[in-house]
Amino acid sequence: MKNKMLAAMSGKKIYLLLALILCCLTVASATAQEAGSEVASKKPAVYIPINIKTYDAAPQKFPAHINSIYPLGIHGTQSRNHIYNFSFSLLVGKVRGMNGLQFSGVYSQAPGSFNGLQMAGLGGNSAGNLKGFQIGGVTNYTVKMRGLQVAGFANAAADNAAGVQISGLVNGATDIRGIQIGGLGSAAQNITGIQIGGISNFAQNMTGLQVAGAFNRTDTLRGVSIGIVSFADTIEEGISLSLVNIVKQGAYREWELSSSDNANVAVSYRMGTPKLYTVYTAGAGFREDNLWITGIGFGNLTPIGNRFYFQPEIVSLLHLPTNFKTVQSVEVRLKPGFVYRINEKLGLSLAPGVYTMSDSWKIKPGLSVGLGVRN
Repeated sequence: MKNKMLAAMSGKKIYLLLALILCCLTVASATAQEAGSEVASKKPAVYIPINIKTYDAAPQKFPAHINSIYPLGIHGTQSRNHIYNFSFSLLVGKVRGMNGLQFSGVYSQAPGSFNGLQMAGLGGNSAGNLKGFQIGGVTNYTVKMRGLQVAGFANAAADNAAGVQISGLVNGATDIRGIQIGGLGSAAQNITGIQIGGISNFAQNMTGLQVAGAFNRTDTLRGVSIGIVSFADTIEEGISLSLVNIVKQGAYREWELSSSDNANVAVSYRMGTPKLYTVYTAGAGFREDNLWITGIGFGNLTPIGNRFYFQPEIVSLLHLPTNFKTVQSVEVRLKPGFVYRINEKLGLSLAPGVYTMSDSWKIKPGLSVGLGVRN
């Protein structure tokens, strides 16, 4: 059931869900029906259904536009058929397009092409091509974007975008080359660049850097994914540097029973890819003090022969008394180990190395041996 749920999340709809929600929430999606005819004939790659109205008249150019609330201002309702260099609206402003600055106290709309800066207390909507900047107190929406979107709540680019999206909560885009930064998270079907989310990120195809405070989800990763939990169907190039690495294709998973100079008996579990995996360890030591030992680390598995592998690891281990009341010491261990594969499932490991303890931080030699079972 879990695998089915994760597989379902990999569909295109999950990556565009945020963008669709944003477009429904923003006033832009409710009024984008007045978009120009030059947009009506171009359907984005992932279509957000909006009733787009075509204009009979060709757009007229005029230097400036001022009104209180649409249509109470210069040109009245015909402002929707004009392209301006400057537009100021006390509350709501609607124009055909811009080559300059549009400012509204509440909401700005320019359903045609927009070149310049669009600002609004609530949000901005450019249903055509945005080349410039959108700054909205709540939301921003555009079909195509070349530039910068900044919103207190959410940004959405229904088609492709090149530039930067920054929001207090979420960003959504179909195809973006650039940067997405969301306080809650970001979603994109295809992204080349950087995706940063306070909690989570979603991408179907990720090329670049993906950083989340909690969870990253991508179908195909070409780059680096950093978070507490990272899930990828395939890592074609790059690594997932997370505490929990879940990879469906080309995964490396192994249990190991081992013994070392500090831990008489320990059980480790490795998950990720051979290029970079996470290793979890729990064990006990009885040579000097009765201690529980647990920790986490990262490692790599590189073939060096028919059955031999080089397996360097670095781990951090907590030494705990049996009552678990305090941390007695912290151990940091570097293990340039070697593995001999008996068969596809079983492997013997020998890992000389060095370690240090927090009570003295003296570097000491160490050794561990183990039997691993792949699953």
